[in-house]
Amino acid sequence: MLQITRGAKILLIANIAMFVLTWLLQVAQGIDLTDYLALYYVKSAHFRPFQYFTYMFMHGGLFHLFFNMYALFLFGVILERVWGTKRFMFYYLVTGLGAAVANTAMNYFHFEPLLQAYNDFMASPTANGLEAIAQKCDGFNLAAVYEIIEHWSEVSSDLDSLDNIRSQVTSIVTSVTSAPMVGASGAVFGLLLAFAMMFPDMKLQIIFVPIGIKAKYFVLIYGLLELFLGVNDFSGDNVAHWAHLGGLLAGVVLMLIWRRFPGNKFFNS
Repeated sequence: MLQITRGAKILLIANIAMFVLTWLLQVAQGIDLTDYLALYYVKSAHFRPFQYFTYMFMHGGLFHLFFNMYALFLFGVILERVWGTKRFMFYYLVTGLGAAVANTAMNYFHFEPLLQAYNDFMASPTANGLEAIAQKCDGFNLAAVYEIIEHWSEVSSDLDSLDNIRSQVTSIVTSVTSAPMVGASGAVFGLLLAFAMMFPDMKLQIIFVPIGIKAKYFVLIYGLLELFLGVNDFSGDNVAHWAHLGGLLAGVVLMLIWRRFPGNKFFNS
């Protein structure tokens, strides 16, 4: 049985502690730490720069936390024994940051057209403007937008109703562009990538699959699946696939840099 290493233990305790603290504050004080520590889009009123690091210690539920921490233990302990604690912690945080940057980049391409359509509508409210917003909502809150469109002819000539519509549209667009991202999955994907590059032929067992798969193929299949799901952006899918890919990409870059320049006094001290 693997004995937990220092860095992995610190990360496990930090993640579990934040999960428990979030729950306690929510129950006792009605304070949701997600509003402060999850990662929000840069134009959201909730956004703070430190969220690029704090988000990876927040989780959306017990199963989300369990599977991330289980993977952190399985792969992190082995990698830390090979690298040492400093290199392991550095790698974990950088791949988590890479995941956050990738998620922000994809949100930019998703949200900026929506925000532009929203600004156009607020300046000059029309049914076509609402249609433009609906087309750029990526499946979120479409029913609410089309309900407004359906009754547009009844309310568009009334100034009070128009103000109410502006308020509703603002609420809809805000809810779309202020969805938080939480979880250590991006950093965990980075660990999986490093494991596959260092131990490519070691077989990994997937839950519910009775055969082992070599690590190099496991990562390749998983990466392609994330790319497929990210590109297609299926309705109702709230998984941050591009963040996972960002963690993989950051891991690849770091691993290649370290292979090219293996000596580093900071990590070896």
